[in-house]
Amino acid sequence: MDFCFIPHVVDTSLPDANYAQAALADVNNDGHLEYIVGQQYGDIFWYKVNGPDAWTRHLLGRDSPSDVGGIALDVDGDGWMDFVTGGAWYRNSRSEGEPFTRMIFDPELTGVHDILAADINGDGRVEVLTMSDQNDLRWYAIPEDPTSPWPVTHVWEAVHAGISVGDINGSGHLDIVRTDIWLENVTGDGIAWIAHAIGPNSPPPADFRPYFAFDATHNVVLDMNGNGFNDIVFTDAEIPGGKVWWVENTDGTGDAWRRRCIYLRDPATEPRRGAYHSLYCGDIDGDGDIDVLSCEMEAVGGEAPPRWYVWENVDGKGLEWREHVILDANLGGHATVVGDITGNGLLDVVSKPWRAQPTNAVGGKTYICFLENVSSG
Repeated sequence: MDFCFIPHVVDTSLPDANYAQAALADVNNDGHLEYIVGQQYGDIFWYKVNGPDAWTRHLLGRDSPSDVGGIALDVDGDGWMDFVTGGAWYRNSRSEGEPFTRMIFDPELTGVHDILAADINGDGRVEVLTMSDQNDLRWYAIPEDPTSPWPVTHVWEAVHAGISVGDINGSGHLDIVRTDIWLENVTGDGIAWIAHAIGPNSPPPADFRPYFAFDATHNVVLDMNGNGFNDIVFTDAEIPGGKVWWVENTDGTGDAWRRRCIYLRDPATEPRRGAYHSLYCGDIDGDGDIDVLSCEMEAVGGEAPPRWYVWENVDGKGLEWREHVILDANLGGHATVVGDITGNGLLDVVSKPWRAQPTNAVGGKTYICFLENVSSG
């Protein structure tokens, strides 16, 4: 398939900051997706999409306690999407001109890197999982009155980044992947956990070893080869020269893994790439199998200008991949989100930098870049 995306730089007027906390959700209940993005420990914004080149920015809330993580979730069950960050959630104001109301659910929880929602205790309701190397891996139950403190269950020690959930061993319970291990939800109630090895992620290169470069991935649990067993897809999220790969759950127990390469640089023929601090896995080309999308960062850059990629699952089993560059415009991507924004049935892509670099294509400004999917098959 030929992937065809039209790039639109929809905002270059954001205040200078580190940006993450990205999500797509129907914020205003108009039946369309809106884009949410927030500053590290700062303001959170949402964008109404009036057309591919016409996005209107609104203030969602202030004083986010989150480092990177943020998710859209209907916390209070009123049918309107709220927003959850590290230790706080923002109740939807139901008015485009009015910021959301900030609610604290844990005043001690700050610096969250990863956050997601899943029914981790099997009670039929979603819980909120968070992780950061500034705290630990934990989950919160949302009480009947979500304005009160949320009960917390501590799961395991943290690494810098990389959690996802899925049933690894076929027990019917949601387990947790934490970059280098998976944690078995022993009784299904999220209380007792057993760690199992997955295999190593990439060590940071000798010339780039800040604390956050170690044990930092993005990962997704899914059945890549269609054999009924859940596998795991990974990107190296915080190091230049990182890899993209998946590990095959060979017998469905989660104790025997085979590593499968999606992208591995050939140092003899191509420059070192920037960090892949984004990961989307889904059927991007509409052929029924799982493709993979990521972007190179600006802030943890490579030896050439950053690009955005789709790796096409050619054989449908994850054993043969074809790389497609979907943006080559000297604009990096970080915490990239994917969804049908235009309503044409195709998956669009939105991203922005963590921290804009002076040499980027918009003169060092922070930007929102929207890739409109117009592929014809």
